[in-house]
Amino acid sequence: MLKRARAIVARYGLTSAKTEHALALLANTLQQFECKATFPVTAVALARHSAIIEEYQAQGIEFAVHGLVHVDHTQLSLDNQRAHFRHARRIFERAGVHVTGFRSPYLRWNADTLTALSECGFAYDSSQALAWDVVNDLETDTYRRALAFYGAQAAADYPSLPRLTDDVVRIPYCLPDDEALVERLQLTDSEAMTEIWLEILHRIHDAGELFTLGLHPERVALCQEALRAVLKRARSFSPAVWIARLDELATWWQALGQASFEVMQEADGRAQLVIKAPPEASVLIRAVEAEAPAQPWAHGYQRVPTNGFSFRGNRRPFIGLAPDSSPVLRDFLRQQGYLVEISADAQAYPFYLHRTGFAPHDERLLLAEIERGDWPLVRLAHWPNGAKSALCVTGDIDAFTLWDYGLRAWGR
Repeated sequence: MLKRARAIVARYGLTSAKTEHALALLANTLQQFECKATFPVTAVALARHSAIIEEYQAQGIEFAVHGLVHVDHTQLSLDNQRAHFRHARRIFERAGVHVTGFRSPYLRWNADTLTALSECGFAYDSSQALAWDVVNDLETDTYRRALAFYGAQAAADYPSLPRLTDDVVRIPYCLPDDEALVERLQLTDSEAMTEIWLEILHRIHDAGELFTLGLHPERVALCQEALRAVLKRARSFSPAVWIARLDELATWWQALGQASFEVMQEADGRAQLVIKAPPEASVLIRAVEAEAPAQPWAHGYQRVPTNGFSFRGNRRPFIGLAPDSSPVLRDFLRQQGYLVEISADAQAYPFYLHRTGFAPHDERLLLAEIERGDWPLVRLAHWPNGAKSALCVTGDIDAFTLWDYGLRAWGR
């Protein structure tokens, strides 16, 4: 407790000067790599320092709600969570800050949290912790306890991808973040931090997933070199990494899940495919005899620069689903960009599924099964404009001053 108290005093001051300096340092690093970011902020703290938030919002940084006050939302009733969210939104609106998203303090949430967010008009939630197995022999008891407290899922079992639940896009939060590196793993060596975050970045890029890199502004001086290394490496990848804000990720994921397609059979054995999707969507083909120009992409896929083309083949290069398959499975596949048809004719498809049940722990295994195949497939990429993976720099602002931090004890 004494060590934590010393760290808090070192990172905050009686005025907001230290926090403003940290935000400026972080914003300058992001600008060097032409990046945007998202910072959830506690509403009562925003009310006391709205001029600072206004300055950075003008620079393209997104601010999300990090609670009305910094409390554990699992200890609040559904009615209380509704009241908190509505009050927080009013504070943001009075400050002129447009808000669409939320992250729980302590990454603690429950089913009532999601219900209240949906009812209060939030587009996304980024509270689900996702732990990457990258710390090896550095793991400590305090880190393991933190993962349990956060309710963290293992990235080895669950894909680091958004999912749409009751009109709210759930966006995972990757661990270890800066708090875990510095406070839980006791790292002060920037090279060790860099190695851990780069390992996550490489795994995520290979899998085509999303890296939500958590860096609270008060620790930017300690973690700046690791952040710079991640952004530099991300900018070097081909296919590219899409670096975006959480609200942009949520908007994109909603649009991807609403894509549709039509197939018109032609007399000479060909079929005409027309995909209705956002213009930024990337059409990928694998082992498909398509009458369209194509460029190599990744993992055996080619990228087709058009949403409409003819193809030949004895079977339809989509995923076939039995009529009584789980609606959850159907929605999951569509959110991943797969073209899905409901059909009783299993022989019409090179990949056909008949599953009446489907749970979150089945997702990574199914994605691996689909992606390691070599059978004909047409799909949309997870991310826009040909990007293979995505990255969001994000970190919570719990307080601007020591006074803000102290007032948390009284729920203010």
